Parts: sequence; C-alpha cells; structure tokens
Amino acid sequence: MNNTQPDWKWRIVLALAICTYPLAAHAGGGGVGATEVTQIMNHAELVASVAKQAQMVEQNIEAQIVRLQNLAQMSPQVLSGATTPYRAQMGSLQSLYTSVSGLRQAAEQTNDLFSRSMSEMSNTGMTPSQWLSAYSKLATTRGGYYRQQLDSDMNSLSILAQRAQNLQQVQSLIPGISGNVQGLQLLNQQTGLLAGEMLDMHALMQRQLTQRMQEREAVAQGQVNAARLAAARQVEARLLNELEVKDINSEPPFELLKSRN
Repeated sequence: MNNTQPDWKWRIVLALAICTYPLAAHAGGGGVGATEVTQIMNHAELVASVAKQAQMVEQNIEAQIVRLQNLAQMSPQVLSGATTPYRAQMGSLQSLYTSVSGLRQAAEQTNDLFSRSMSEMSNTGMTPSQWLSAYSKLATTRGGYYRQQLDSDMNSLSILAQRAQNLQQVQSLIPGISGNVQGLQLLNQQTGLLAGEMLDMHALMQRQLTQRMQEREAVAQGQVNAARLAAARQVEARLLNELEVKDINSEPPFELLKSRN
C-alpha cells in the first residue's frame, strides 16, 4: 500500500506533462488553469481504475456464463422451459465478456506505458516535460525503433478509446444488462469519460510529434537553402574573378620606355 501513493503521483505528473506540454508552447507562458489541471489528474487515475474495474466485471460475467453453461448441461426434464430466457442471455453475456476483456487488456497496456515512462524518467533524472520532448525528438530524428515505440504508445491510447466506445455500444444492445452484472454500471460511467479523454491525449501527442517533424523539416530545408546560396555565391565569385582576369588581359601593355627620335 505504501508503494501505491508515489506511483499515483507520478502517473498524474506524467499525464499532466503529456497533456500540457503542447499547450504550453502556444500559451505564451500562461499555462493551464486549475480546472484543466484537476481534469487531467482525474484522467490519469481513470486509466488504472478502468483496468481494475474491468477485471472485476470480467470475472463477474465469466461466473454468470459458467452458471448458464451448467444449466444448459442439465437434462431437459429438469430444465423444463424455465431456462429459455437464460439460454437467450448466453450470447449477450459472451459478447459483453469479449468487449470487457478487450477493454481490460487495452487499459493494462496503457498502464504499462505509464510504468515504462516513469522508470525512464527516474533513471535519467528528467522531468516529465523533458522526457516527452526527448521522446518525440528521438522519434523524429533517429526514427527506427524510437519512432515505432512512439507510434505503438499512441496506438495504445487510440485502441483504449476504441475499446471504451465498443463497450458502450455493446451495452446499449443488451437492455437491463448493467443492473444484472455487478460493477458494470460503474465501468459504463468510467468508459463514457475515458473514450473522449484518450482521444484528446492521442491528439495532443500527435500535434507534438507533428511539430517536431515540422521543426526538423525546417532545419533540413534551411541547410539546403544555405548550401544553395553558398554554391550560388561561389559561382558568382568565380565569374567575377574570370571577368577581372579578362579585363586585365585585354589592357594594352604599359611601355615604360618609349623609343626616341
């Protein structure tokens, strides 16, 4: 329990850096207001909370599926016609289970993103904003593994948002299901917030990456322009030198001694 509190603080700080770093570049030093900071802190906690809640709901759904499967294995004489509604519910529960399981996996993967990032910051002594700046710079300047890793992290955010939206859709197709599965109602409320926030975070990181790429392209274009200008001036200097030499050669020879009559 003692290790949980520092971990939460770092999660909050990291999420704050990811979400506010691109904003700070355009805010003229104004930063973000208290409302945005509070929201960002809540969003950082939301990812881990969804992973935990989804795991509990997943287990509850699985237990219901097992009970229905056990009922289905009983003899028709014992079952009579009383289990017809439960048989119909089996398919709905299985679809819901698949959706919740996918959400849990995506949330856990996003949690891994936070854990790895915190470890890197701890090992390098970087602040969250320094880490994010270095991460995007490595991805744009060195490419390869660094770009693949950044793309993977951003993809994790996008997938988590998609899984949250999918759970909302699946639940809407099963009337009354949230009241029949313990914990599902809370998870439904959490995913309603999570989808939008993960999309926002993905968009902010994408803007940061785009800005880095534009900066790199500007530097590269500046170098190309400087090289072109240097080459043009070399040509100009050579032509001027050739012209001066030609003028000198065209001058009549200067006679120091003239012949006397």
